[in-house]
Amino acid sequence: MPTPPAPAFASLRDYVSRLEDTGFWWPYAAEVLARHDLTGAGAGPDPVSGVGGTYPTFLYGDVVVKLFGGTGAWRESHAAERAALALVATDPEIAAPRLLGEGRLYDGADASWPYLISTRVHGDAGERAELSAAQRLSLAEELGRQVRRVHALPPSGVATDADWPVLDIADAARRSSLPPRLAAQAADYVARLRPFDRVFVHGDLTPRHAFVENGRLTGIIDWGDATVTDRHYELCQVHRAVFHCDKALLRVFLDASDWPAGKDFPRQALGLALYRQAVGLVQHHSMDVFEPVAQVLPLDDIGTLDELATELFGV
Repeated sequence: MPTPPAPAFASLRDYVSRLEDTGFWWPYAAEVLARHDLTGAGAGPDPVSGVGGTYPTFLYGDVVVKLFGGTGAWRESHAAERAALALVATDPEIAAPRLLGEGRLYDGADASWPYLISTRVHGDAGERAELSAAQRLSLAEELGRQVRRVHALPPSGVATDADWPVLDIADAARRSSLPPRLAAQAADYVARLRPFDRVFVHGDLTPRHAFVENGRLTGIIDWGDATVTDRHYELCQVHRAVFHCDKALLRVFLDASDWPAGKDFPRQALGLALYRQAVGLVQHHSMDVFEPVAQVLPLDDIGTLDELATELFGV
């Protein structure tokens, strides 16, 4: 079977609308599986599309195929995820997919559509799991232990914050759920942060990327945003999206990860959340790390970002 013609889209919106269209993408995923003799890897004939991602991703039995293209950051995302999977594989205790194969669909083309094939993490994404209060505490502890191992990896050959483009912190804050009064303080706020404590971070620990089964963590997926930067960059996604701003869960996570939380912990955590918002808008077609925070905290009654930092991260 010949390789299908390269996918083409009228706009980013057109691309995003097709991300979960299995019929559109399956010829490309099938080509990848055939090249790597994996067409028999599926338990059945039907692939399953990943949900809510930035790049088309397909589960086929015990393997996952992820294609990179369609957005302006696909080269950086592919390189970052490829390098991150190689690094986390050096610690077998890190619950992450293992890389099985890689390549590109097209040679000599600007949009070469590189791909990665990895093992499948079983269970359900945390956003679909119904967890008891005790299970949520256990998940926070398990995630903390995993993060401790991730942050301890020697960061060699992976993306770093030196690779970030010039960021417009102020504009990114304005494009979030922060009230204009707080968003206007963002640039000055990050300018006063202490020097970065750089480690290797996953960078996008959301319920969509933490898989659970029977209330236990089975793995962490989607390492395309992984990078070396200040360790507090790890916090905003997990705290807002997994813990729903519950500081009791945050404390369990921090204890399990042996987090070096100094007296300026809330300030640094919020400052790196502002960085995460800015970087996320470059990496993805949308980003708002403060959207659930605005539902939990009375942001209209908070006058400064320092006050918000204490309300959100003061443990």
